[in-house]
Amino acid sequence: MHKYLLLLFIPLLFNGVFAQADFTIQGNLCQGNTLSFTDASVVADSWTWDFGDTEGSNEQNTTHSYADSGTYTVTLSIVSGANTYSKSRTYQISKNPTADFLIDTTRYSSYSRIFTDSSTLYNTFSQNIWNFGDNNAAVETQNRNYLYKYLAAGSYTVKMRVIDSKGCTDSISKNLEIYDRFKVPNVFTPNEDLVNDEFIVTSNGVSRFSIEIYSRWGNLLFKRSGQEQIVWDGRLPDGTIVNPGTYYYVITPQDDTDNYETEQGFVTVFY
Repeated sequence: MHKYLLLLFIPLLFNGVFAQADFTIQGNLCQGNTLSFTDASVVADSWTWDFGDTEGSNEQNTTHSYADSGTYTVTLSIVSGANTYSKSRTYQISKNPTADFLIDTTRYSSYSRIFTDSSTLYNTFSQNIWNFGDNNAAVETQNRNYLYKYLAAGSYTVKMRVIDSKGCTDSISKNLEIYDRFKVPNVFTPNEDLVNDEFIVTSNGVSRFSIEIYSRWGNLLFKRSGQEQIVWDGRLPDGTIVNPGTYYYVITPQDDTDNYETEQGFVTVFY
């Protein structure tokens, strides 16, 4: 009869659990961004963090930011009983983009502008977030060129945030002044008293333009092209003065007819 000796090798456990160092990280791996380091160790009595940039912490869960981009090895060491256990991971901290944008004012209407993201990127472009300073909601776009039209002349602060494929970001603000292209009165009195007798349209930066004036029934009463200023004395082609009432005008810039928008409005005649 054969006899066998059964040997059982049982590893040393602490309350039935192996000690082990581990951690997780949350946040975009970007220069200056605050990252959250969370302990995921098993059976730890104390914690020592080494962030790879001469900085460290003895808290169980901690935060850290890197002032410079580069490669960093993060090590968490734990003490469990009389033993020390460590876990290391290497991370690439990306450099943030440098935000900038251009404003093209040359080829569109007085209230429209093309905004072009000209940021310096160190990763692939992801998106822009624009705030045009007119109390409308921010615009998110993946196109680095954006055409925006304001509803009125005024002073605006335009803010742009650029985000790259790593989630790294930067922002910039610029002031923008929107001017009317034309100074247009809304009323005149062609009664020959030498006070406000004429409808005078003055250009503000458009070198050449035309104006058409229509009656309430759509009949063309006046049409003229000019530079800097066009004047209507309220007379019809036969020399008679128009009746009191409201008239419709259309102003067409002629510097670049493919890109300039017309402007329309109403003028009232009193006398």
